[in-house]
Formats: sequence, C-alpha cells, structure tokens
Amino acid sequence: MVLLDRSTLMVVFAVMTLTMLVLFYFDTYRKSRAPFAGWWCGAVASFFLAAVFYFMGEVQEVAWAPSVGNGVMVLGSGCVWAGTRSLAGRRNRPWLLGIPATAAVAIDVAVRHTDNAPIGSIVLLALMGMAIGLASVELWRERAESWHLVRSLAVATAGCAAYYLSRTVGLAVLGPADPLFQVLFGTGVTLLMAMVLLVVVSSSITSLNYARRTEDLQELAYRDGLTGLLNRGEFMHQAHRRLRANLAAGVDTAIVMADLDRFKAVNDRFGHDAGDGVIRAFAEACRSAVRDADLVGRYGGEEFALLLDGVDAEEAVRIADRINAALAEKSSLPQGVDAPTASFGVVDARDRNAGLQRLLREADRALYDAKAAGRNRAVIGFTGAGTQAG
Repeated sequence: MVLLDRSTLMVVFAVMTLTMLVLFYFDTYRKSRAPFAGWWCGAVASFFLAAVFYFMGEVQEVAWAPSVGNGVMVLGSGCVWAGTRSLAGRRNRPWLLGIPATAAVAIDVAVRHTDNAPIGSIVLLALMGMAIGLASVELWRERAESWHLVRSLAVATAGCAAYYLSRTVGLAVLGPADPLFQVLFGTGVTLLMAMVLLVVVSSSITSLNYARRTEDLQELAYRDGLTGLLNRGEFMHQAHRRLRANLAAGVDTAIVMADLDRFKAVNDRFGHDAGDGVIRAFAEACRSAVRDADLVGRYGGEEFALLLDGVDAEEAVRIADRINAALAEKSSLPQGVDAPTASFGVVDARDRNAGLQRLLREADRALYDAKAAGRNRAVIGFTGAGTQAG
C-alpha cells in the first residue's frame, strides 16, 4: 500500500480545487451570475488558496503560511454556508465571514510555537464544522420544489460537518499523535472528505443552476416582457382552465377587458418611452388591486384582460375603479398632465354554458360602450346589451 505524504496530498488537493474552480466559473457562474453560484466559487477559491498556504508551510517552511491557511479554510466553509442561505433567498453579510476567519488566524499564530499548538487545529475544525453544519441546516429547512436537486448536498454537508466536529473531539481527547486518531482523522481521510464535499456541492449547484435557468426561460415564454404580466397565449390557456373549474364548482367568475384611454396621444406627445411607462404603471396598478389568485394578462398593445375569481360583475367594477385610482398614483407623466385612465368592459359567467371566447367578446363590446360613454369608467356587459356601472 502506497502512502502519500502531506505535501503530495496538498498538491493533489490544490490541483483538484483549481480545476473545479476554473470549470465551475466558466461553465456555470458566468452563464447565470446566480448569487449562490458566486458564493460557491468563493468557497472553492478559498480551499485552493488554503492548500497553497499549507504547501508553503509544509515544504518551504514559511512560518506564517499555515496560520493563514487555517483562516482561509474557515472563510471557504463560511462561503458554503452563505451559498446555502442565498439558495433560500436569505440575506448575507459578507463582512461577518471575516470574523471567524480572522479569529482562526489569530489563535493559531498565538499558540503555534507553544505547548498548546493543537488548539489552533481544534479551533479550525470546530469553526469549519459549525459553518458546514449550518449550511446543512439551511438546506434541510428548505424542503421546496428543488429539494431533489439539493438533497445530496444536504446529506454531504451534514456528513462533512459531523466528521469535522468528530475530528475536533478526537484531536482534543486523543491528540494528533495517537494511532487511532491517525486512522480515523489523519490528513488523507480529512482531505478525502473535503474532496467529496467539493464534488457533491459542485454537482448539486450545477444541476440547480441548470434548473433555475430552465425555469427562467419558461417564465420568459409565458410572460410579457414589458409588464411581467401573462402574455395573451398564456392568459387564454390558464383562463380556459380556471373558467371551466369555476363553472363546475359554482364559483362566480368575472371577465374584464381593459384599454388605456387616449394612449396614442400619450405616445405622440411624450414619446414611446412615456407610453411604455404608462403600460407598466397600469400593470402595477392591476397587481396592487387584484389578488394573487386572479389572472391578469396583456392582451395586446394597450389592451389587457383579467379573470377575477369569486367575483360578480358589480364587484369587478369596484376593482376596476381601484385600478384606475392606483394608475393615477403610479403614473410618471410630467407634472400638470392629466393622469392616464383606462376604460373597462365587465361580464360575469353566470351562464354555465358560457365559454371564454364568448365572455371576452361580450366584455369587449362593453369596453367599447365605456369608450363611447366618455372613457374612464367600467360598463357591465350582457348578451346583446350594455349597462353603465361607473
């Protein structure tokens, strides 16, 4: 059996981490710029630098290098934790990661040439174990749709944390020279655990990054680029299903068609950027006035369609009034210019045989009635008739 010395193991670890850093940076991080991928780049870079410092201390006998290596290892472990927090959408304070890293360096410098030299390694292992353990806790807390992608990462971080904390106890109880300690927690085993963590985390982050990018592309496929609302095709798709379900369950459903008043005049007078701003303001007004369960889509140009759950026509008119009020507040047109308004056509699906296309046609006729009646109002439509309601 061939046993590799510590310096050779350090070289192997350094080459591995550098290779993974280059591959991960160019193949994953540069394509997404995702924060969690950035944190993982920071972790791998830290582990590579730590290996370099340890090699300098082992081979070139640079006195300060091992202590700095300890601090950089702790920093890398902190980056793993920060990355898992980023995955969960939690805020990180990067400067906090420097506190335990600095403490690891200071303590190791203070005890390295004394009889208490193992204390530096104990502190290093304890801080690494806690940081990686916290990373595992973050992952286990987030049992979300992406759980299958991070499950192996959660298990790997939990295993590594348990190992590093066990090594801390072994070092404190048995001492570094004890044969049992060398068998269970020697340099080779410790570096092997670090390599396993690197491989599992890189694989998991790459898979998760690919899944996130796929979700983003799917989101772009059914969202309007200017407003973030559903585009026409996706609105029709979802509204068909929602209407059928509501009719079967006996739930009221209101269909609303909306059109911005005198929109061409805004474009002609203030330019297309101002027109786009009004469209975005209307989308924001809709989001503030309707519930998350309701559907809002950009039907085309300055025209919009809404499906409101559990709402009759009269309540839909009140929602339309709230949208117009919110639009006046959110508009960014120059001061002194009349606030933009919208006209609305409203119908409800009391007829169990009503289809979405028929309801949209009736709402569109009511919308034209609202325009003809002076704009800036909602009109309730019925088959073949229209009644002003606001």
